[in-house]
Formats: sequence, structure tokens, C-alpha cells
Amino acid sequence: MPTSWIKSDNAKDILIVIVFSLVLLLLVDYFLGYTILHNAPIRTRNNAERGLGISHPIYHHTLAPNYNGLASFDQKTEHRFCTNDAGFKSDCNAINNTKNYDIAFLGDSFTEGVGLPYEKTFVGLIAERLPKKKIANLAVSSYAPSIYYLKLVDLLSKGYRFKELVIFIDISDIQDESNYAIVHGKVVDTIKNTSKQQTFPLINFGLKGLKSRFLSASNSGPHVGSLDLNDDVYSKENRRSAWTIDDSDDGFGKIGLKGSIEKSVGLMEKIYAVCKKNNIQLSIGVYPWPGQILYDVEESKQVKIWREFCTNKCTNFYNSFPTFFDSVRSSNKKDVISKYYYYGDPHFNEAGSQLISTDFLRTYH
Repeated sequence: MPTSWIKSDNAKDILIVIVFSLVLLLLVDYFLGYTILHNAPIRTRNNAERGLGISHPIYHHTLAPNYNGLASFDQKTEHRFCTNDAGFKSDCNAINNTKNYDIAFLGDSFTEGVGLPYEKTFVGLIAERLPKKKIANLAVSSYAPSIYYLKLVDLLSKGYRFKELVIFIDISDIQDESNYAIVHGKVVDTIKNTSKQQTFPLINFGLKGLKSRFLSASNSGPHVGSLDLNDDVYSKENRRSAWTIDDSDDGFGKIGLKGSIEKSVGLMEKIYAVCKKNNIQLSIGVYPWPGQILYDVEESKQVKIWREFCTNKCTNFYNSFPTFFDSVRSSNKKDVISKYYYYGDPHFNEAGSQLISTDFLRTYH
């Protein structure tokens, strides 16, 4: 038999083995993505698997009451987390179970203070500076105006009383509100799973790792210092924050961006009516995401919408945009983002929480 035939047969056998192995890998990866991982519980920063995040029959979800343990941040770090008997995030060393509060804070993950124990969140820092005030943190990740409204109504019906309600309305609330609906007196999520399905998670994981290594070793490419603008958090295309500079309807469901804004403002009008009826002072706070620092202006659409809403309605309008943009003018965008936010994440770190608390106390009457 000619030697060339032998080599040809060996090459064919090797090619068959390689092709078969690749097909088998793809099938296993596909099966993993659409069965095991697809049906597994969706992890959140509140670590629902530990029993901290729970569903609620009226306002969709909340924190478990009387929780005392650890919570994880982005599945990488842990911190101490405590709640009182109503599920309000609390100081583990000074749990307050009263129903009468001077100030109640409402908001989403930024106001909850993900990644930080209560005393290092901006609500906790404000409470430390106002020791004579009874302060409640009603905020929970992924809240939006529909939930703010029904949670307030529900708590008041159960005998809770607040002298002032401060809603730190997040930029992402506008998109979240496009997914929420109040049906028969309770909040429902019209999109059960908004996360992108990964068809081939193992391959995606590998490619992500290679991309991370390549970008960290490269001095070129779309970066702001060490910040990778390909990262969704810093991307100009991130619809959760980019709506303040781009008025397209992409990412805002059937009602579109304008409808989401109008719906959010309408729900805040309802909250104002409830506050007025119950003699509660209403205040609103706003702050930028990294995307606003990178691409927006100090007079952001977020600022304009809620400042206008507050006219003749709010006791205070807590606006932290000027402070962040003052910092940019005295240094640069990269340093401001690195100083006040978690790396690769839009949430405030300890320094960011300190900034918000200082701004609040500067304005607080």
C-alpha cells in the first residue's frame, strides 16, 4: 500500500475525531445552556437562595423579615445583612421595629445599598448623622414607581407612619417600569426573564475570559483609562441608562420610552396624592450612573423630569448630579467613576455612598 494512502487515511481519521469531538462539545454545551442552567434559579445580588429576597403578594418582591446573616454581592463578596420585622434593611446592632418614622427612604438597589452593610450605605450614613431621627430603608433591588406606590399604600394600611418620604428614583426605573404592570391591585412582571439566554455557556465563558485577558494586556482599544467601553455598564448603548441621551424606544417594550416616562410620572403623582392625604412630606433624589458621567450633561433629562415634577410638590429635591460633574471638572471622568462606583458595575461603593449622604445632609432642612 502506498505511503501516501496511509497518511491520507490517518489524516481522515484525525479529522473525523476532531469534528466528532467538536459536535459532541456543542451538543453538551447546548444541553447545559437550555436545560440545567436555564432551569436553575436566577441568581441575584440579594441572594434569594439564602432566603433574603422573597416574593410579595402585592408589590412583587421584598426582603425577608428578621433576616440576620450574610448576603453576596455579584456572587463574589459577602457582607453582613440584617432586616427588621418588616423586612427593612437595618443596622444589625440596632434593629428598630417601630411603625413610626421621621424619614423613610424608597428606591431600588442603589438606595438599598447593594454590596454594603447598612452602616456603610448612604441611608445608614445619613441615619448616623441624624441620631435623633427614626429612619427606615424601604428600598429593595429592582423596585420602580409601581412598587413604590403599592408598597407605600400597603404599609400605611398596616399602621406605619412616616413624616417624610424620600424617593431616590433611579435612572433604570424608567425601563423597569415598562416591564411592570398593576393588575387587580398587585404588581406583575410582564417579562418573566429579561436576561439574555446563553445558548452555549461554556464557549461563551471561554470567549469572555480570552476577551478579558486580551483587553487587560492591550493598551489600545475603546477604553477610558482602565474602563472597557465594550462593557455594557460603560456602553453608550446600555438602554437602562442611555435613554437620557437617546430617545429611541428600543428596550422599553410596547409603551416605548415616552410611555414609560409618562407612566412613571403618573405613578409618582399617585404617590404624591397618598402623601398629601396622609400628611407626609415628599422629597425626591437623583444621581448619575457611570453612563451619565461619560456621555450626559449635568442638566440631564433625569434631572429635568424630576425637578419639574417636584415643583409645588416636594419638600426637597436632592440632586447629586452637580457634585459628580464638579468632580469631573476638577479631575477626569475615569477617576470619578473609579472613585465612586464598583468596577464594572453602576452601583456606588463606600465613597459613592458617602458622597450621596453628604449631598443629602447639605440640602436636608
